Amino acid sequence: MNSNPLVGGIIPPQPPIQAESDVHTLKSRLEWGEPAFTILDVRDRRTFNEGHIMGAMPMPIDELVDRAAASLDRSRDIYVYGGNDEETAQASQQLRSSGFEHVSQLKGGLGAWKAIGGPTEGIIESKTPPGADDYNVVARLQNHAENQAKGGENTAQSIKRGVSNLKEGIQEGASNLKEGIQEKASEVREGIQEKASEVREGINESRASSPDDSNVGS
Repeated sequence: MNSNPLVGGIIPPQPPIQAESDVHTLKSRLEWGEPAFTILDVRDRRTFNEGHIMGAMPMPIDELVDRAAASLDRSRDIYVYGGNDEETAQASQQLRSSGFEHVSQLKGGLGAWKAIGGPTEGIIESKTPPGADDYNVVARLQNHAENQAKGGENTAQSIKRGVSNLKEGIQEGASNLKEGIQEKASEVREGIQEKASEVREGINESRASSPDDSNVGS
């Protein structure tokens, strides 16, 4: 039995990364708070500084392979986008050829990301007014649910699996606690009975060794 059944069930596992991903899938993963992936912007550094997906790492395509090999694990999930789909596909192929196992082309790049209200940063992007849901927690949660639905059935199923695992873990923990209490109570009862028996034996021995009161003064 897993010694801590709650750990594996709180955060649902994500489905395997696809060769191509839409921006809804990436936004859903960001909103869920899963840390195990990297976003690479392979455009030139000047364009990157003007505006990019929040959290993306700048790796211009002509430096991509060397920089990725030096800083990224080859088994890590990587989302790549460039100035256009052709550049994105070229960068993805370079990474796969260099041994990176989980690389996904982000379809539509920065433009598609901005179209769904994805967070951005950069010199120009910082001057752009925030979207309608940027400071509205309720709207962001609703948007998160919609993005998960658009991201496909696998994402929704993984969340349901996580909730189910959490529920099972709580039930199993409660059952183990109950069994532990019952076992401890049984040990306490046995200990009390054993002590009572020792006390009775001690009293009987004491009586047997004491002089008979009827002989006193005779």
